[in-house]
Formats: sequence, structure tokens, C-alpha cells
Amino acid sequence: MIPSAVILLEPILPWWLVTGCGIVFAWLAWRTYSACALKPRERLLLWSLRMAAFLLIVWIMTLAASRTVRTETEPAVVAVLADLSASMEDNPLEARQTRAQRAVDFIDSPAFRQATKDCRILYFGMGAELEENVTPENMAFTAPKSLLTPALMKTASRLRAENLAAVIVLSDGLDQSGQSLDSLAMPAPALIPELEDPGAPDRQAAQDFAVADLAYPKRVIVGWKTTISASIQRRSGSAAQTFPVQLRQGGKVLSTESAAFAEGESFQKISFSLEPTDIGSQLYEILISPELDSDNTNNRRELIIEVTDAKQRVLYLEGSPRWEFKFLKRSLLAEKNLQLNAFVRAGDGAFINFDEQAGSGLSGTLPTLNTETLRQFKAIILGELPGSAFSQEDATAIRQFVEKGGGLLLLGAKIAYGAEGLASNEPLRQLFPVQSEPGATMREGRFSVDFTPAGRSLPVFTALAEEIRLPPLLSIWGPVKPGDFATTYLSATDGSPILVGRRYGQGRVAIILSESLWRWQMGSSADETGKGFYGRFITQLLHWLSPSQEEGDSEELLHVLLAAAEVDLREQVAIGAIGGKVTAGSGLTCRLQAPSGKNYTLPMVPTRLEADVGLNRPQDGFRCDFIPDETGSYQIEVITPDGAQHATTVLLVRFPEHERTGQTINRPFLRQLAEVTGGQYASWRERDDLLKAIQPEPRKLETVSEKPLWNHWLGLVVLMTLFCLEWWLRRRWDLV
Repeated sequence: MIPSAVILLEPILPWWLVTGCGIVFAWLAWRTYSACALKPRERLLLWSLRMAAFLLIVWIMTLAASRTVRTETEPAVVAVLADLSASMEDNPLEARQTRAQRAVDFIDSPAFRQATKDCRILYFGMGAELEENVTPENMAFTAPKSLLTPALMKTASRLRAENLAAVIVLSDGLDQSGQSLDSLAMPAPALIPELEDPGAPDRQAAQDFAVADLAYPKRVIVGWKTTISASIQRRSGSAAQTFPVQLRQGGKVLSTESAAFAEGESFQKISFSLEPTDIGSQLYEILISPELDSDNTNNRRELIIEVTDAKQRVLYLEGSPRWEFKFLKRSLLAEKNLQLNAFVRAGDGAFINFDEQAGSGLSGTLPTLNTETLRQFKAIILGELPGSAFSQEDATAIRQFVEKGGGLLLLGAKIAYGAEGLASNEPLRQLFPVQSEPGATMREGRFSVDFTPAGRSLPVFTALAEEIRLPPLLSIWGPVKPGDFATTYLSATDGSPILVGRRYGQGRVAIILSESLWRWQMGSSADETGKGFYGRFITQLLHWLSPSQEEGDSEELLHVLLAAAEVDLREQVAIGAIGGKVTAGSGLTCRLQAPSGKNYTLPMVPTRLEADVGLNRPQDGFRCDFIPDETGSYQIEVITPDGAQHATTVLLVRFPEHERTGQTINRPFLRQLAEVTGGQYASWRERDDLLKAIQPEPRKLETVSEKPLWNHWLGLVVLMTLFCLEWWLRRRWDLV
């Protein structure tokens, strides 16, 4: 055995040649100094110095190195594979403990700690994917799938180089991968405790189908085709069944589709095409009629769609007469596709009604702001009004109006944007695209403005952005901070936002942070339609806030892609993005807001998008992946690096109920796993005896390290010292 430390010599020349050269060199050196008139002691000193230098050169030529061997003892490894799928929380036999609770108790038991006290424990989680760095404290049995066989194979590959004593598998065996265990090559036996006691013979669970969720537009235009999608869920049972799904209104069947559930299938998505013919709030109903169904209380869902006319009506609420109202009213009344209904507060507190159809008149109160009133409009403009001008019910109605697809333009000044302004009313504050910083005020001056890259990319502003120079503004409200999901479309040269917009639900909100925008009407040249720059800007902005259904489907250049709008908790989600102006570039960013309010930022990389993001055909685009760890709605926004384009969507994360099938553990699968790996399968009562099969044997590891000695700096110093000393003595004794 190699000792702990040795000196290794690897001479450049053979030893016999080195020895021969040494003898010849010693004889020649002695003969040289013997011919000199030196005392014997001086002759011997010079000869010794020369021979010492020769021996040092020989040492360097041996390439000497020090080899150290360190022996370490590595403890054996015990791998714990825990099934983290939601089916582990299932309890079909109504036992005192669920499978998940037994798995945790097994790891926390004194017998387990005693059996593994001399071992290194590695924890893995099995579900939809193999998870590493799992600990007993953070085990969450919420994985949406039970893909056990692929996880076992990945674990076997991961542990191949480890000193593995045993693999403990804590699972119910309800594998959904469909792969065979025959090719599994686990480097250690699998020890599997039974996490569920045998009970009565499995019974076929009663069938139960439900209308789980609906997806539909909250607001549509009369006569336009729209789509209503229903998610039908099997909540219990597994037998194949086909039944009708109906779209009804007022007891009349409008359309019928079939839901065909294969054996074990949990979800079906059914879509209906609809063209509303009546204006107003239309009540529809989705009804399923399964032949075998244990609970018919969940077989219907109702939905309300606001149907409006094609002409875009605008409600304008202003606090007091001002120049902004005069020019805005003039611009909107000249637009054939817009119908203005304006209310301005007079000096005595009454509101002057400027409804273009009803004519001018007086009304002592604001119009009633409720769902019935607001559904007549496509957009609302709020002017210089305090937050107290609206009750909580009024503000909530406005927020719901936007959430259902309406447009909102905030066109205020000091009162509307101040401390007691519109943002002081909580439902309206939720709509604001910006937040005023402390000390925000209406600054006066002369400010040059221009469209941002995001503003120039909007089709509605394309013609306006071609203006060589936009008219300046004389006032700006600031400083303000745009929200996380807001975009600045117009700004001053110092970066102060002027026009900021955002999406809220299915609608849009925009805010103009100036009270002198009306001056754009003064002196600006008219286009071929007779409109000045101000009129074109305002009307285009309102068209953007309330786009037609056709424009809403196609105007965004950037699109977010998801394979499904609803996913299970802890299921890996692929987010894709495509768009004509971005697929050739790089650097898209995805921002997510979790239900708890946490914000995440993920980089998106160029890749080939396929079915995992919902595409039927492969297409170039961008992608990122994440695993949701909360249930609820995730707000997703994808933006380009320059902010020129953005797109948003919503992802609903639910608890994976479809993993709870009511099935007992799959004992044949678990027994086969034990047999294939040479392990053991034991009942819960025999779990302590199962642990006795763990026989850890430490592995000795030898670490060999070599350190060269021949090239040490001290050898060079000694060699130079010998040469110098010999030279100095020869000079002193007149031998040169």
C-alpha cells in the first residue's frame, strides 16, 4: 500500500548515465583544481562547491515530487423518494391517516432515524417531474400528476455514482405514465412500506359530472359572433360516458354539443358559437345531462353577457366648465361613430346635460351609475372631480364597467389627481395606471413632448406619431410612478409621463397628466378630414380605449400563448410569446403577479414553440417556464425590452382535484417495483422490520495529491549562491 507521503523521482536521464556523468565530472573537477597552486583545504572547498552545484542540477533533473495519500470514510447514502402527487392526500377508505400523513410519519419515526443515523439521506419528490432538494419540512402533496416510472428512472441515473445502501419509496403506486418498470435499473434495493391498510374490495365510485368553469367575453356588440367555452369536469367515477351539453336562454335551447369522456378522463372543453341579437344584459345557461350522475346540483352554470349597439356612446362627467371640456366636446360631436353624453357641473352645483340626442337641459344629480346605465356606453371620461363625487356603489359600478371591457379616460387636474381626488375612492384607485408621489403637483412651464416607443407602436397613433414635432404642453402633473402593468405612451423630454395606459380585466384605462392638452387645438393645422391635431388625438385615444371586436382580436402585435387557461397547482407551465416584430430579436421579459401579490420577473428566450404552448403548428417565438405555488389567478404580462409592445393574459391555478380519483393504492405496481430492484414490500405494521434491511457500509475514498519539489524557488537560490561563491573564491585566490 502506498504510504501516506512519499517522494517520487522521475529523472529525465537514466540513473546509470547520471552516475557515469557524475564520476567523470568529479574526476575532471578534481584534476582541474589539483593543477592549481592551492592549499589542500582550498582545493577541497572549490571542488565541493562545484560538486554541490552538480548534485543540485541532478536533483532538478529528477523532477522530484511529493505524493500524499489521504484516506476518507464516506457514509452510505439512503435515498427517500416521496410521491408528492395530490392523490397522496386521498383517503378512499376513510382511514385515520392519509397516505401523505403516513409518509411524513415514516420519515419522522425513531426507527427511521435509528436506521439511518450513520447515513447521508437524500430526499427526492416524485410527481409531474422529479424534484431535488426536497426536505420533510417543505413536502407539499399537491403535484398535478403521478408520473412515477420516469421519476424512478431519473433517480436511478442520478444515484448511480453514490454509495447507495437503500432506496425508500413512499408512494401510492398510482402511476399515470404508462411506462414499464422492466427496464428500471436501480443501483440499490427499493424498500416500500404500505401507506394504506387493505380494506374492502374496490367499488366503482359513483359518477359525478359538473360544469367546472366558463370562459366568455363580458361585453359584446350586437350581431357580432362570440364564443362561450365550458369546462366539464368528472369529479368522481371513471367509466366512459357521453352526454349532451346545451347552451340555453330563457328555457330555449340555442345550441347543443356532446361531451365524450373516455375511461378515466377528467376534463372536457366544450365551445359554443353565439351571435346576440338583442341589446342589454343577456342571461344564458350551460346545462349538462349525464345519464349516470350522482349529484345534479352542479350540472348548470349561468352567465350574463352585456350586449351593446355598434355605435360607441361616451359618458363624460366633468367637475366644472373649463377649456378642456369645450374642445373635447367639439371634437367628439364631430365624430360620427361616437355619441357624447356629457354632464358638467355649473356654478350653482347643478349639472348641465349635453346629451347630443336629448339636447341641453338641467339635472340636479349625476346620472345613476349602475350596471343598467353604464352598459349603454363604450367609454367613460372622468374630468376634474374629487373622489367624494362618487359613492362606493358608483365607483364599484365604474370599476366593473371597465372590468367587463369598457374604456376609462381620466382627464383631471389638481382636484382629480390630488390627495382628495379620484384615487382617494378605493374602487377607482384600483383602476389608476399611476400613483402620485409625495409632493406631486401641477407644474407649469413649457414642456416638449413626444410619443414613446410604446406609443409609436400603437396603430391608432401611427399617423399622429409621424408629426415632425408635437405641440408643447404648459402643465404636467408629477412626479408620478407608473404601475407594474402600466405603459407610458406619451412623455415629456425629461421623462415625465403624460399619457399612461393599462389593462384592467377585459377593459382599458388611460390617464392624461396635464390640464393644458386643449391648447393643441390652438393653431394646429387640420388634416384632409378637417380635424385638428387635438381632435384626432382624443378620438383616436377613445377608439383605442374601446376597440371594436375585430380590432380587439388583431391589434396587438405581441401575443401571449398558453396551452391552457387553467392549470393545476405545481404543474409546470410553459408561457409562449409570438409577434411579427419580435420573433427575430431577443430579450422579451415576462412579469407575473401571483394571487398573493408577489411579483416575479422571468426572462424569455427564443425557441421553437409547439403544442406545449397551444400551437397546432410549430412556430418561432419566445418561451419561459414556471411552476405556480399558489392557487388563484396569476396576471401575466410579456413586454419587449424597449417597452414598445406588451401583451397580457390571466392564468387560473387550481388545486389538482382530478388526482383524487378515489382509488386505493396500486399494490401490484409497488410489489413489482420491489421485485425488479431486489427490495422488499411490507405492510404498515411491518415498517420497522423493513428498515432492518438497511445495512450501511461506509466507503473508503483515497485522495492522492502530488506537489512538485524540483521547481521550488529555494533550489534556484542555492544554485546561484554556489556559482557566485565559487566565482568569488576563484577571484580571491587569483585563479581567473
